[in-house]
Amino acid sequence: MQLWKLPHISIAPEVIFGGWITNTLLCTWISIIVLFLFFYLGIRRQDDIPSGWQNFIEWMVEALLGLVESISGKEKGRKFFPIIASFFFFIFVANLLDVIPGVETVGQLDLKPGDPQPLWGFFIIDPASSNHIIPWIRPATTDLNLTLAMALVSVTITQIFGFISLGASTQLSKFFNFKALARGPLGIIEFAVGLLEIVSEVSRVISFSFRLFGNIFAGSVLLTVFAFLLPVVANIIFIPLEIFIGGIQALVFAFLTLLFLELGTTAHGHHEKEHEIHEAVEEFGTSQTAVTH
Repeated sequence: MQLWKLPHISIAPEVIFGGWITNTLLCTWISIIVLFLFFYLGIRRQDDIPSGWQNFIEWMVEALLGLVESISGKEKGRKFFPIIASFFFFIFVANLLDVIPGVETVGQLDLKPGDPQPLWGFFIIDPASSNHIIPWIRPATTDLNLTLAMALVSVTITQIFGFISLGASTQLSKFFNFKALARGPLGIIEFAVGLLEIVSEVSRVISFSFRLFGNIFAGSVLLTVFAFLLPVVANIIFIPLEIFIGGIQALVFAFLTLLFLELGTTAHGHHEKEHEIHEAVEEFGTSQTAVTH
């Protein structure tokens, strides 16, 4: 008796049509459209006394803005908010699509020449071909290209805000503190610490991209495997958990970006403020690691 096989699992996204459009890219476009419709339908009327969908959106935005302002203050918080909100809502919607029926299970068959056609209408009836499906839609955040791009945007924006807020000389002195060399051996150490800041910026890109990619990709594989082994039980247990983890990962990426924005716009002279931000980054990273594991 031929048993059904586990679906094919690929780290790299698969090209589905056009020679360059991948299933994760299609999901990225879907996420953007969903976000556009969500906010457009919610705020198109803009009643003075909000109700229903408009009320929910305003509550959600005000709650997120309050969190941002509690960390960066009202002035800087309102400057950072569009970036933080964009990251949070996009990542959350992209992660949320993973639990919608049909995602990663509906697609086209990758058959070799001469293989028998295992279909009956739109359904696979040959268990031996059940692992040949190339899904049309795959969660966008399971593509390392996307998470790496968002990490680069996050780090680049942090540097841009640093140059705007502190000025070019102060911002560059964080990395190339040539004045410290005149203070002897301790100054050389201080200059070396500045060069290590460059390494820190590069490592931030890596950690940002791989943290989001790793958690969401692992969750997607977990859903796929357990949906195959325990179809009903897996849906009851793991789908709510995956929604929770997707929200946590969106919050982690957005608020680590916020904390680094705050750190990047703080001069080195404000040691107490820097220490508080570093502690907040460490605590936030530790707490999200504990939740996801």
